[in-house]
Amino acid sequence: MKKTFKIGECAVGGIIEIKINNSKTLIEVRNATWEENKTIEIRQFRWELDSFKLELYLNELTTSYYASKIRDWVTINAGVRSAFAGRS
Repeated sequence: MKKTFKIGECAVGGIIEIKINNSKTLIEVRNATWEENKTIEIRQFRWELDSFKLELYLNELTTSYYASKIRDWVTINAGVRSAFAGRS
């Protein structure tokens, strides 16, 4: 599953692409330039173990507003709850 967020000047490079593998355990984050869609950096996160690191990385790439929108999309599509959700 893949989604491209074309954020523009509020993100490093302007484009953030998120891929979730079939088992919904590995999240790949790719940020790219706006004009050429040229890859700047790719990082992978294991959702269950690195969800907080993913959150921090997204906040480095873009504003907290867009980071939370991307995190919400990942949470819904990976089928797991956020690391910041209340624990029971």
